[in-house]
Amino acid sequence: MYKRLSGIVTIIMILVLVITGCTSQASNIGLAKEGDQTTVGTDFVVAEVGSYDSADTAVVLSVDTDIEYITFMNIATGKQYTLSYDGTTYVKDKYEGPMTISQIKAGDIVDITFLKGRKRLASVQLSPQAWVYSGVENYDLGGINKTATIGSETYSLPDQVVVLSEGQRKEIMDIVEKDILTISGIGHDIYSISVEKGHGYLRLSNDSALIGGWIEVGNAVIQQISENMLLAVPEGSYQVIISNGNVSSVKEVVIERNKEVIVDVGDVVAKQDKTGKILFSVDPSMASVSIDGEVVDISKEVELTYGIHKVHMEAEGYQTLTKYIQVGSEYATISFTMEEGNTEEGTNSVSDNSSTDEVENAVTGNKVYIDAPKEVEVYLDGSYVGISPVSFTKVTGSHTITLRKTGYESRSYTIYLYNDGEDVTYSFADLEPDGFTVSGNRSVTSGSSTSLGTTSSSTMSSKTTETVSGNNSN
Repeated sequence: MYKRLSGIVTIIMILVLVITGCTSQASNIGLAKEGDQTTVGTDFVVAEVGSYDSADTAVVLSVDTDIEYITFMNIATGKQYTLSYDGTTYVKDKYEGPMTISQIKAGDIVDITFLKGRKRLASVQLSPQAWVYSGVENYDLGGINKTATIGSETYSLPDQVVVLSEGQRKEIMDIVEKDILTISGIGHDIYSISVEKGHGYLRLSNDSALIGGWIEVGNAVIQQISENMLLAVPEGSYQVIISNGNVSSVKEVVIERNKEVIVDVGDVVAKQDKTGKILFSVDPSMASVSIDGEVVDISKEVELTYGIHKVHMEAEGYQTLTKYIQVGSEYATISFTMEEGNTEEGTNSVSDNSSTDEVENAVTGNKVYIDAPKEVEVYLDGSYVGISPVSFTKVTGSHTITLRKTGYESRSYTIYLYNDGEDVTYSFADLEPDGFTVSGNRSVTSGSSTSLGTTSSSTMSSKTTETVSGNNSN
């Protein structure tokens, strides 16, 4: 009887232990679910698909599909961080449609969710709030109080704006006039600028017979030829027209990003002077017109030699207007319309008897100093200034500074000069030896205030110099 009771007690104790253990495990599983986690076995815990504890609006800085990482910059704080992704990461376009990670690119503004502690990306979506303008050519990034214009619209440029070129982080100053951009933002704030098409360089050799003449690079550049000039030209294929009185030549060139092309014009020979008869139509008709500094009667045809001529128009109650025209045919009709208003002058470039606007800038009594890097060639808007350190007269407006030294990568910067009564000093980063990676600081000093900027490390492609010979000359 005693043995039977002992057996019953033993069975009851075993049942109690089993029930207690199951209840404890069930409790643990319930707690895991409440925490948005799943328990597998006794000690392996994984996050459920779509779970997150943080959310940001950010700019994509880079996407590495090999190691499955994306680097972002928070648009509110400027903080940069990298998150991993996998097949469970949700990827959507701005309309909630499906996308792939490969469709997300540097410069995109995105809304993301992620697990902060694990640095794991839960979802990424092209931000529905963001706008994107591609192929932007009509822009000005040098507005007062950190503003920019795209066409006629004005936007602010936050300190944390991301500038990208060929996958490398850059600065506003690295963008040169006529670079073609993709610009993104939210509201009236710009957060991302990517250079779609950059610029290379063009110089002339054996050009002594052409000094003082004119060079036209397609519709991209028109400029008077000066000794030892170096032009920053948008990448692309161009017909280059070079002329000086009865001397002229036409060349074909291909400009590649960050590369220099040398156009040999030593084969150019003098031609018999050609003239064209131009009939001018100017509104208002009572305007006074001068060509190359001499007043002309536009009531009849004006005979001009082939080449580029400066036309200046004045009329009471109208804005003074200056145009450059190129005469290249025996007969042509050219029309100009002056704008009513004050007498502020506008200067325009004209190619093939047509015009484009370019505002003439004011000369101030101040100086611009280029202090660094030392012992490099300095060019202002393509014209040779000297070897740094060097200075030149301050002219208001935007200008292109190009730095060059044999064996080093040429670099161009856009500077914005204002009539503020102060001298300004620029110190740029050292030029990069061909094929090397370096970093450095650049500084700008205006009056007594100094602002510093740091260039990010980048690997520049080895510079290639190509010579265009005289085989294409006319």
